[in-house]
Amino acid sequence: MRIGLVRHFRVDCPHTFLLTAEEFREWVKLYDCSTIKIADMTVDVSQWEKCYCSDLPRAIESARHIYPTKITESMLLREVPIAPIDLPKIKLPWALWLIAGRLAWFFSHHSQPETIKHTKDRVKRLVANIMQQSETRVLVVTHGFLMLQIQRELIALGFRGDSFKAAKYGTIYNFEKEM
Repeated sequence: MRIGLVRHFRVDCPHTFLLTAEEFREWVKLYDCSTIKIADMTVDVSQWEKCYCSDLPRAIESARHIYPTKITESMLLREVPIAPIDLPKIKLPWALWLIAGRLAWFFSHHSQPETIKHTKDRVKRLVANIMQQSETRVLVVTHGFLMLQIQRELIALGFRGDSFKAAKYGTIYNFEKEM
């Protein structure tokens, strides 16, 4: 079986350097519905039997450009949600809000909409669903942080492939396993 993971294209959603928690929360909402910057990437559709993608607009738009045939959208492929930690009225750099949010997720802090356990369970369910299908060559268009979690699950199940620490936009990372 071969599973190709693709991060959606770059999102066109600028931000200011310093943000309050509320401004960061608003930026996340804006990011979730912003347009993407289409990259010059096409996929040989004959290499893949099926394409799954997140049901968020940036992933759907990317998937339609990459794989112009039938796409199956799934909530299981949504990015791990991120929220600011509780620091009202303090302005922090945008990148620090991202880091703090991901650290809070890692420790299942109450500020985050999804716990690490919930994310891991969701990824296990997603990968199990893909593996139960009849297709043996599956393309998955999703989000960067969730891709890290999917990669961990695939490796734990014996898949080998293109490992990454930070997925590049619009790049296919192939993972294979003899079934």
